[in-house]
Amino acid sequence: MPMGVSAVSAPDRSPSAFVRFCTSDCAPRERLEAWREIYGRTLLKLDIEPIEDAFHTDVRMRKVPGLGMITGSRSATFYRRNRIDNDDLVMSFGLGGGFEAMQFGRTETMRPGEAVVVTAGAPGHVRASSGGRTITLCLPRAAAAHAVSALDAALCRRIPADNAALRLLTHYVGILDQTDMLATDAQRHAVAHVHDLVALTLGATRDGAEAAKARGAGAARLSVIKDDIGKNLAHDLSIGTIAARHRLPVRYVQRLFEADGVTFTEYVLEARLGCVHRMLRDPRLADVKISTVACDAGFGDPSYFNRVFRRRYGAAPSDIRVQAQRGN
Repeated sequence: MPMGVSAVSAPDRSPSAFVRFCTSDCAPRERLEAWREIYGRTLLKLDIEPIEDAFHTDVRMRKVPGLGMITGSRSATFYRRNRIDNDDLVMSFGLGGGFEAMQFGRTETMRPGEAVVVTAGAPGHVRASSGGRTITLCLPRAAAAHAVSALDAALCRRIPADNAALRLLTHYVGILDQTDMLATDAQRHAVAHVHDLVALTLGATRDGAEAAKARGAGAARLSVIKDDIGKNLAHDLSIGTIAARHRLPVRYVQRLFEADGVTFTEYVLEARLGCVHRMLRDPRLADVKISTVACDAGFGDPSYFNRVFRRRYGAAPSDIRVQAQRGN
């Protein structure tokens, strides 16, 4: 059995695992059978039939207590569930293409950016079209049942792309995938945040929504905003700009950072200084002017940059570069 094939099934009952599966790593005649074995028979207990002749898939599968996450791409494929051995919830996102889900006599068609939640505790099928990146989350039913007012009624129902909680969940899962937060000490919190966001997406009860917003939604929003800041250090990062981009009140963004023990301005400055520090120590950038490095990190005033950098690191930028070149 390949490493990690139990990674997503029954996510709360087995140890952490990770596996990457790409059909290009298999001989052409073995690709479909390998995918059937890993994903179809072991992971999610599905029967698999390709819809296109050029069958391919490239995914990463992670499992930690309470959550399984599968991200990647695949060709058009028909997945049918006939075998039942647990009642986990399975949430599917079609980020690069549409797909169809059927369960309980209901059939829903999802466009790109939309999602659906089904249960592993009943027969059903998913017809996935060929497309770009996809996400599948698996979590214990109990993780959402206590917080969702009518869970059974929410199963196999199209979740539109403009669902605010779904948008936030999609961004947050993207961060988990990019930074591999599920392999860090923050793992338990990240799993709880995903549970909260799934509950909000499906329609949490009043009490459940309040708890989820205060806990998972706030933490996820902060992670998404921090990720946005990290990717746009060279651009305008005023709190007004960030708040508008995330469709949030300025005061709400301020409170998110204050609850994290730092002001928005302090966080942006530290992020920019950290970026410069890493670039100065990167031997591949040894010939890049320090003024260019500072500008690329969002510092437009050289004198201000030098002052705050020296105050933060106790040395001039040029000294940091020399220390790095000497191996210190």
